[in-house]
Amino acid sequence: MSHVQQDVTSAQPIRFKFKDNGLGFSAITIALHWMIALLVLSIIASKIVGLVEPASESARFVNLCGTLLFPLSVYRFWARITSWHPLPVGTPNPVEVIASRSVAVALALAMVLLPIAAWLGKSSAGVPIELPGGFTVPPLMSPHAAAAHIFSVLFDIGAGAFMCGLVLHMFGAFKNHFVLKNDSLKRMLGKHVEL
Repeated sequence: MSHVQQDVTSAQPIRFKFKDNGLGFSAITIALHWMIALLVLSIIASKIVGLVEPASESARFVNLCGTLLFPLSVYRFWARITSWHPLPVGTPNPVEVIASRSVAVALALAMVLLPIAAWLGKSSAGVPIELPGGFTVPPLMSPHAAAAHIFSVLFDIGAGAFMCGLVLHMFGAFKNHFVLKNDSLKRMLGKHVEL
């Protein structure tokens, strides 16, 4: 009986953090991380499908994902640079910590800049950004061929750099989970972990 009573009294209520701190990520950061990951993977999958079977619905879906991604990414980047980043789990190599945090900040910044570059590129090329349901995102500028070329090149460079960063980020996540066998992934799933 005392064992059961001890378990009941030691249970603590679940408390949601709304800001990152040195011990862990907030519920908002975790939710945004996975929503942004889902949107990015949806865009990549739609682009691959679009190579095989070009369709306007695929383009509208990509436009919708990019439109949703932009405000989420602006908030995520702002939160990333204004909050304490949690301490790493375990005893990682300091060089790897610096590299992983640099990649994370670069990815967060890229998720703000790439939608802007795409928006400017399509606007300057005179291509409407059509969304499902017949909605259209208003252009940022009037058509201009030279500007369209510059924004297209900038977007391609940024997208290539982003993909490299994404591969590094995923490599780090897999290494932490499968090789180092630490609780980094569990922390990104919202579980409390010991440092």
